[in-house]
Amino acid sequence: MNKTRITLLIPLVLGFKKFACILFVASIGFTLTGCASNPEPGRANQSHQGFAMETAQLHSTKSRSVNSNDEGDGDQSQKLIKRSWLTLGVKDLTQAEIQAKTIVEQQSGYINNTNGSEGKSFNLSIRIPQDQYVETLEALRAVGEVISDNENVRDVSTEFIDNKARLANLYKLRDRIQLLLNRADRIDDILKIERELNRTQSEIDRLEGRMKYLNSQVDYATIELTAEKQKTYGPLGYFFMGIWWGVEKLFVWDQ
Repeated sequence: MNKTRITLLIPLVLGFKKFACILFVASIGFTLTGCASNPEPGRANQSHQGFAMETAQLHSTKSRSVNSNDEGDGDQSQKLIKRSWLTLGVKDLTQAEIQAKTIVEQQSGYINNTNGSEGKSFNLSIRIPQDQYVETLEALRAVGEVISDNENVRDVSTEFIDNKARLANLYKLRDRIQLLLNRADRIDDILKIERELNRTQSEIDRLEGRMKYLNSQVDYATIELTAEKQKTYGPLGYFFMGIWWGVEKLFVWDQ
């Protein structure tokens, strides 16, 4: 009887062991699957932080690039047109003119125009490099006695930048019009496109001429020098000047 029970229990025990093994293997499989689908929180945070740092570095690089471009624009020097009118009184016109021309030559300038009244005065229209302007003006003042000295400085930076931007747009427009002209096959279309092309080219030529003029005026300052011969009084001249001074003091007293 006991042998019969043992014989019956053996299959049940063996079946239970197989079932337990299957459950054990299945539990290991679920555990591995869960680990693969749900990474460790620390690693996930590290990956997210790394991406955020790379993004921040990218934005920082772009920001530095933009700032460097802005600084480059800010570092552009001003476009100034300088012009002076200097009048001197000199005893010897010929000697004064020689001195003035020598100063201009030493400062790498040139005489743009010369005129005057013989024996009374002369005028020199002087063009001088911008970086030599102040030094040249000081040297010219020493040629004679300063009667009048005026200066005008005009800032054309805004006009210069605007014209440069307009020219860039006009160049692009001209290229597009030229492309349309090359593709046109009807006479009416060709004539219309050519008229527009000529109008655009005329505007480009006008702005280029203006930019050339502004550059020449900025690169070289202008000094209009006038020298007048000083009057030299003789003995009688000084005598009557003294009498006039005395008469003037009888009627006008200094306050």
